[in-house]
Amino acid sequence: MVTDGILCFVFVNSTVYIGCMKNIALLLLLLAQFSVAQDDTTNPNRVYEKFSEAYATLDADILLDCYTEDGTLLNLYDGSNPNSIKSAAKIREYFAGFFQRIAGSGKSLELVFKITHRERVGNTIYDNGYYKLSTLADDMVESSGYGKLSTILELVDDSWRFRVDSNTNTDKMEFERAKTGSITQPKN
Repeated sequence: MVTDGILCFVFVNSTVYIGCMKNIALLLLLLAQFSVAQDDTTNPNRVYEKFSEAYATLDADILLDCYTEDGTLLNLYDGSNPNSIKSAAKIREYFAGFFQRIAGSGKSLELVFKITHRERVGNTIYDNGYYKLSTLADDMVESSGYGKLSTILELVDDSWRFRVDSNTNTDKMEFERAKTGSITQPKN
């Protein structure tokens, strides 16, 4: 498109938008609205932020929204039997019990993720990474545990959700060596 103004090209998600300087403000406004409306769709990290928020608030209902209805949680920790929990409702029930025990002790939790590899195929994302789970007493870290994760995310109703969430333990050194940025829980 060429008019009396300067020709502009704007790239968003592999799409080229063409406009002139006269219309660039309108074009940028439309793109800003598009990016806000697509927040959960374009940011798969949001599901990890919500998961961390559920841990920080000990709220299993927030966690429920992180899984597909037929989601599966696979716990594969050293020293314990493998544990598979199938369906979002059963996963919520599992975490509700865990969160009740933490709340009953007067402690709180902080969860940080590091995604080291991500591959997107259509409406599915395959993530691998690490996490650090800290138990806090009086807002001071009392203890921390570390783990590895492999997840499969699916796009459901414009939000990324876990279809498969598998995890096992690791150590602090391996977590700290992971080369990536962290996904932390949102500050209240």
